[in-house]
Amino acid sequence: MELLHGGKLGPAQLLLKELCETNPNDAEAWYWLGAIYQHLNETSEAKKCYTHVVNLQPQRPDIHYYLGNIYLELNQLIEAEACYQRSIALKPDYVEAHNNLGFTFERQKKYDQAAECYKSALRIDSRRAELHFNLGNMLKELEQYREAEASYRRSLELKPDQVDAYNNLGNVLAYQRHFDEAATCYQRALELKPDQVDAYNNLGDLLADQGRFDEAIAFLQQTILTHPNHPDLHHNLGSILHDCGRVREAIKHYDKAITLNPDFVEAHWNRSMALLLIGDFQRGWADYEWKWKRTGKSRPLTPSPWDGSNLNGRSVFLHAEQGLGDELFFLRFAVELKRRNAGTINYRAGSKIASLLSRVPFIDRISAPEDIPTPEDLILSVGDLPRILAGTALTQTPPPLGLTPLPEKLTAMRAQLAVLGKPPYVGLTWRAGTKVENSRKRTLYKECPIPLLASTIKGFPATILVLQRNPVAGDIEMFTKTLGRPVHDFSSLNEDLEAMLALLALLDDYVGVSNTNMHLHAGLGKTARVLVPMPADWRWMAGGRESPWFPGFSVYRQNYDGSWDDAFTELAADLKSLN
Repeated sequence: MELLHGGKLGPAQLLLKELCETNPNDAEAWYWLGAIYQHLNETSEAKKCYTHVVNLQPQRPDIHYYLGNIYLELNQLIEAEACYQRSIALKPDYVEAHNNLGFTFERQKKYDQAAECYKSALRIDSRRAELHFNLGNMLKELEQYREAEASYRRSLELKPDQVDAYNNLGNVLAYQRHFDEAATCYQRALELKPDQVDAYNNLGDLLADQGRFDEAIAFLQQTILTHPNHPDLHHNLGSILHDCGRVREAIKHYDKAITLNPDFVEAHWNRSMALLLIGDFQRGWADYEWKWKRTGKSRPLTPSPWDGSNLNGRSVFLHAEQGLGDELFFLRFAVELKRRNAGTINYRAGSKIASLLSRVPFIDRISAPEDIPTPEDLILSVGDLPRILAGTALTQTPPPLGLTPLPEKLTAMRAQLAVLGKPPYVGLTWRAGTKVENSRKRTLYKECPIPLLASTIKGFPATILVLQRNPVAGDIEMFTKTLGRPVHDFSSLNEDLEAMLALLALLDDYVGVSNTNMHLHAGLGKTARVLVPMPADWRWMAGGRESPWFPGFSVYRQNYDGSWDDAFTELAADLKSLN
């Protein structure tokens, strides 16, 4: 065959196309024409050719495989999966089909199924370095770090010059806190490819993982001098500065990363968090919508276009999109819909919170989770409201959503507390969010040391109520032992928010990390004492003893070096002043 010229069919290929048109049953001719189109990146034409061959010769495993590759290029993953499955059914030892089926599952984030495909391929041919590497990647995603380490090491035994394998081996070693070995891997990657920016980034992360933040910052700053136009370096430096409380410096690097890569999802999201943290709400809310691209999830409902203008009586279908705390927080903005002349406001709430919200004056109807809007409704998510309203005349920090407890719940809870002990009644929580082990990404996990909290409360005469959601086995016993007197476990009320709201209404004080109960407490018009781990969640701002989002709440901040001494010294002094 003649060479292709300028991305077009050469003379011999044109003859082949003519042959296919005049001999539609010549499977081999159609196969070669498909291969040529695939080489030219004419995937739609290649798909037609391979599909024609499949119809002519459905028992050929190679054609199903090649058609699967086309579907993979088109990101039609379900169709690609079916092709590879058919190819494997026809030829069980087809290594390439097992591998590409694994990659199809990987694209769908079905990491366990992808890992099984790579294992199947390795049972057929255990000497392919790329298969061990692919399996290592899936085991890493599944947080099976020791097994991933073994896969990467085997891949490097078979092919010692793999830069990415050294990088990824370094990562799983770092997750296991084998820092020296991880550093050796990154350095080896740089020996093989001196401009391998991922390795520089990982070395910076490695220093931060060990708490050596000043060294990490200095290392990345130096690296940026020689690689000034790499967005990942700027983003990573920004993230570490962010975690160290140097938020305005972090924003400059997020800005640079986004300038270099306007579609850099994590940089937009982290810049949003940083801007909100320093009170630059208009810019912060503008970036906040990147959360959808960050999660990879589709919106529950497609939002209607709205610029915040007068609604002229139009009905609004409002829905939640996040956790209960976020839901309660963002609903404070929804009252503005009525001020902008909204008609009926229907709110689609989860079952756990629907009863509470049924008494909110500006919500006209609580919709069931399965309800859908009418064609006339303006569809909005509570999380989109601040972004839409931030550029208008809206006061930037509307007060918390007002909530009222049920009278019968208050009566029952008041009687229950009277049996337990005398006031003052103090509620406590020490943990919120989900801890992500071995993660280099900032998380919403919040925790303060239980013994330090108990020893600080110890001298304060009060009836202590534990409001911790899902306490870990031994937590309450540890707290009680340090406190030196009994406490009362109300953790189960986190599953009955009507009862929890009534209890919070009767508390004399509340001390804990930020969680759903803090939002409920604020909704009652009460204040609390909030223990804020570092880096701080944006709702509690970058510094100061109070947040504009929670007026009257006292904030006690963990130091950036990880110590809580100053926070609990301040808390102890404030409690002592109440005696």
